[in-house]
Amino acid sequence: MLLEGKQIGFALPEGHFSMPAILEEVRKLVTAGANVYPLFLATSAHPEKDPQFYQTKQLLEQITGRELMPTTLAEEAGDIASEQLTFDIMVVAPCPGNFLAKLVNARITSISLSKSVKHLQIGKPVVLAIITNGDSENLLQNVQQILSLKSFFLVPFGPSDDGGKQIFLARLDLLYDTVVQAMQQKQLEPMYLEPCWLPS
Repeated sequence: MLLEGKQIGFALPEGHFSMPAILEEVRKLVTAGANVYPLFLATSAHPEKDPQFYQTKQLLEQITGRELMPTTLAEEAGDIASEQLTFDIMVVAPCPGNFLAKLVNARITSISLSKSVKHLQIGKPVVLAIITNGDSENLLQNVQQILSLKSFFLVPFGPSDDGGKQIFLARLDLLYDTVVQAMQQKQLEPMYLEPCWLPS
């Protein structure tokens, strides 16, 4: 199998703890024989204060058989993760719009990333599952920029209305398939979905 024995870093940004659909995709990766390392990308000093943090932490550790590793995007606070740990592919799911902007900024300005996400700078595949709202123009500009950089792949996504507010959602049920394609340096198509193709 294509994913058998592969090392996958699975990063869960802060603020997105309880995601049954994402946990299901992690199960698929583990079932396919991948070694999945759950990472927690924190932006605040005390993320553990969120009551959903421990619940998701326990579920991820149960599914993957590995301890959730905390880290941050910046090098100065990123010395927790093992320096020797390298991944065949990195997944960021869900990927909020502000985190996507940080990735774009880091790649363009060559900001040093923490050890556990150093993978994002060395040309191996990176899969992003976008879930965001707000300024759609900025989001699509960032998407365009990240795709211009080699080895970034997106879980197919599209716009959806949430009470009159436009949001962009990745089809999380396509995350596993996106990872399989990204391992072959291919983008799962179509990448941009019409609203009718998104879950209601």
